[in-house]
Amino acid sequence: MRQSKWYVHLREKFWFIPSVYAVFSLLAISLISYLISLVPPGWYIQAPGFLPITISTANYLYSSLITALLTMTSVSFSSVMVVLTTYSTQFTPRALQDFMQSRTTQHVLGVFTFGFIFSLVNLILLSPTDSNHLFMPVIMVMISIVCLGAFILFIYHSTKYVQVNHLIGKIRNDASKAIEEAYHLPHLNAYSEWENPIPEGEPNVIYAHRSGYTQLLELQNIVNWASRHDVQVESLIQVGHYVHKGEPIFRFWPGDAEPDVTELRECLLVGNERSNAQDIEFSMQKLVDIAVRAISPSVNDPHTAINCINRLAALLAEISIRHESLTYFSDENGELRFILYPISFRSYLHGNFFQIRMYGKNDVSIIGGCIDALTVVAQTGRDTVHDDLRSFFEYMKEAIDEDSLSQWDYDYWQERLRRFEVELEGEDHVYQV
Repeated sequence: MRQSKWYVHLREKFWFIPSVYAVFSLLAISLISYLISLVPPGWYIQAPGFLPITISTANYLYSSLITALLTMTSVSFSSVMVVLTTYSTQFTPRALQDFMQSRTTQHVLGVFTFGFIFSLVNLILLSPTDSNHLFMPVIMVMISIVCLGAFILFIYHSTKYVQVNHLIGKIRNDASKAIEEAYHLPHLNAYSEWENPIPEGEPNVIYAHRSGYTQLLELQNIVNWASRHDVQVESLIQVGHYVHKGEPIFRFWPGDAEPDVTELRECLLVGNERSNAQDIEFSMQKLVDIAVRAISPSVNDPHTAINCINRLAALLAEISIRHESLTYFSDENGELRFILYPISFRSYLHGNFFQIRMYGKNDVSIIGGCIDALTVVAQTGRDTVHDDLRSFFEYMKEAIDEDSLSQWDYDYWQERLRRFEVELEGEDHVYQV
């Protein structure tokens, strides 16, 4: 929750980093031209013989490099389309933004933009009376080598991204970062319980000005706003939820207070798509989508589904260790300022496995993998989640008709159940945060 609203907004803009490279290209041309103008004219006469660069040579070099850079850019965008098509048809459409927001993707296209603008502007500014043609082509050759290296890196990057194991691993790492961000509140005073009376009376309600997904809540700014106006705010939504225009999103007490609510409304970022910034469920939902698609009859890849289930188990274990029902946020003076109801661990369990259970109930390996995932959470998570694990374990058991299993499948299934029972009823284990 430390990420700022402006950072999340800009990060989702595909054009931002290439635009920065374009501006930097123009600044680089201006700076280099100025530095070259400071070189004494007599130096050009004494230039080394291995630099026989003429106006025609420079003109031809610039034209060729412009064509080459356009070709590399075209191939790169074609690779982007191939990756996006593969993601949409074989994995999950919700993972498209991961590739488009990848720093490697954006920086490579930014390097191409830099090289193209640098070559084009130098070609336009090339003059027969200008002596820059001795230095600029040499600089342009070095830039072209950098662009070639970026092109090779991008091809490797695109090839790696279409590998399902790499995608699953990246989504798992992104989800782990989201979990760390969500539960790391170093500058906030957060509590699971509040001894003083909760606000009562008729509140003042704030409504959404646009429809979309809630992408980020700036908790610190909300607490500061409430402290400045001496009010207590309650959130009626959570990150990841879809809000409609005119839907209540906040309410605050006392109801007769009349602060400017525009600043409070700006503490909530609403966009057309869900974001990984604070939305743990969205990051994990991508793994669920890949698993569900993998067990579909058209794909029939249960090993990929089990791989996703294993990653979900690791993420649920992280959540169980860090999960605290931090609901009440106070200011520096210990006054209650903000109420935000967290997502329960039960919701994470059900949200990550109920679709896999629904579509994989005829596959004992899939449901068995889910039971193994619950066993992993029981082994590495907090003991406080054991009641939820027990209840969910019984829910998952109902997906398998044991009477219809062959002996080998029955033995496999019973072994999964036995491991969970042993772990859940064993001695207390030690965990680390």
